[in-house]
Amino acid sequence: MRNELYFRPPVASFFCGCTQALRSSPPRLHASARFVPDGLLRTARGSGIAFVSLLLCLAVSTPAIAQVQLDRFYPPVVSVGSKTTVKAEGKFPKWPVKAIVDRDDIEVTVEKDSGQLSVQLSADAEPGIVWVRLVDETSASKLVPLLIEPTATLEEVEPNQKIAEATSVALPTVVYGRLAKSNEIDTYRVQVKQGQTFVATTFAHRPLGSPMDAVMQLVDEQGNVITQADDDRGIDPQLVYVAEEDRELWVRIFAFPEVPTGTIGYAGSASFVYSIRMTNDAYVDHVLPLVLPANAVASDSTVFGWNLPPKFDLQQRAATDHSPRITQLAASLGWQWQMSLPHDAAVIAETEGDDFATAASLPCVFSGHITTANDVDRLRFKTRASTRYKAELHSRAFDFPLDSQLRVIDVADGSELARNDDVSRGQYDSVVEFTAKDASEFELQVSDLVDGHSARHAYSVVITEVLPAVELSVSEDHFATGKERTVEIPVTIARKHGFDQELTITAEGLPEGINAESVVSQAKGDTSKSVKLKIVADKTASFQGPFRIIARASGEAQKADLSTTYTATHSLREAVTIQSLWLTVPAAKE
Repeated sequence: MRNELYFRPPVASFFCGCTQALRSSPPRLHASARFVPDGLLRTARGSGIAFVSLLLCLAVSTPAIAQVQLDRFYPPVVSVGSKTTVKAEGKFPKWPVKAIVDRDDIEVTVEKDSGQLSVQLSADAEPGIVWVRLVDETSASKLVPLLIEPTATLEEVEPNQKIAEATSVALPTVVYGRLAKSNEIDTYRVQVKQGQTFVATTFAHRPLGSPMDAVMQLVDEQGNVITQADDDRGIDPQLVYVAEEDRELWVRIFAFPEVPTGTIGYAGSASFVYSIRMTNDAYVDHVLPLVLPANAVASDSTVFGWNLPPKFDLQQRAATDHSPRITQLAASLGWQWQMSLPHDAAVIAETEGDDFATAASLPCVFSGHITTANDVDRLRFKTRASTRYKAELHSRAFDFPLDSQLRVIDVADGSELARNDDVSRGQYDSVVEFTAKDASEFELQVSDLVDGHSARHAYSVVITEVLPAVELSVSEDHFATGKERTVEIPVTIARKHGFDQELTITAEGLPEGINAESVVSQAKGDTSKSVKLKIVADKTASFQGPFRIIARASGEAQKADLSTTYTATHSLREAVTIQSLWLTVPAAKE
């Protein structure tokens, strides 16, 4: 549907309207100048300024094709073995739409009413996450997550601002709600028993993308704060409380905006959607290693959490196009993403006390926790002469609080070869590179820069040889052709460790009638860092579907025993990158 807007106001208000429009919208050329009254056109010709204003105002009024826009789902969480009606929140100029999901065990049905979806999960569906994209004939939404839990879910019941109004919760469960207005507090009542460990974990900013910085409090019936949580999993809070007696307690949640403002007080909006896992039963906080080598098996993973049974069934869900591998315990709350390496590596765990672990060979993945003050975890390994190595730590990207520091020490003389505590500003995971001049033994030391420590100061370090490499990335997960039947996609190219090969960049997975005009990234110059890939569609072509952007290196890379094909990625979340992108080519109008 095209919405045309034509201007027929008096002269004074006409130009005031143009001025106001220019403040808020970029100028666009309008093709329907014939609808301007002749009197206005003559007035415009008499004044150069007025005439320019007239042309710019006409440009502002260009109609845009309405796009499907998916912001979030409510509820943001569904239960295994249930059928749930979910509201898709956003803008949907054409309904019904089509739902695209990345899991075969989840059925999403688009209902008759705009924004209404039914999500059906079988009893054997695995907990975790599903990424959903909504598409219509002319556009596609971004990917939006929907959480999947193995237990019942419960919506907050308003009003629940005060303790006397609290929503009652039977453990274990997953509650969900929305801090819809400023100064809103949601309150839940729970029963705990002596000796039990009560865990409450909020999911809002990650992975839901809610722009809120939440705070949780555990209080008594008078409102006295027993414990408070803030910024435990990224900027999402997590409460852990060991009950000293049987008692009734209240969980309160409120929030500040993700980006601080000058406003004093709690924030709220329609986008402040959250879910909270609450349990006094088995709970998986995390799984190590965070990064799995290609040859890893289930026994290489170790689960950490609370109330865990002596024996349990560890389940691992294979990666999808949009989600890394997920590991959890059967019928228990909690799961962990685990990234995958493209190569084999040894899996090594920290040792207790002042001892050091040993890697028999490289590459390897070394994992552990900084649990006490002044704790330093150590790994020793042997290197080859005249070889450059890299140790890359993963922690903050998985929402752990470790402010890591890496040091590499020559065991023979105790000299320090490398040290790092931040990759760059805003990226707090450490990376060090060092060169072994001789075949000798080195020690990698892992610590917290500010002496932070806890059971959640977890990490995994990947140690590999440094080889020339290139990484391609795009800033969006979906693209669409415009009225010219083309789209230009900016591709960022990061050349690392002396990668100096020419790259030819194109797209794969496109149907007949839609083609990518290959573009070359030279080893030096502007194109070495970024290019624009142009996709062109024939007049008869239309398409809604996935594709990939790939780069192929010249024959010299093959001679150097390097990978010769690379795939562009997009970052959905800090620990989640995808290679499968989406392209929309609307059918050409008659």
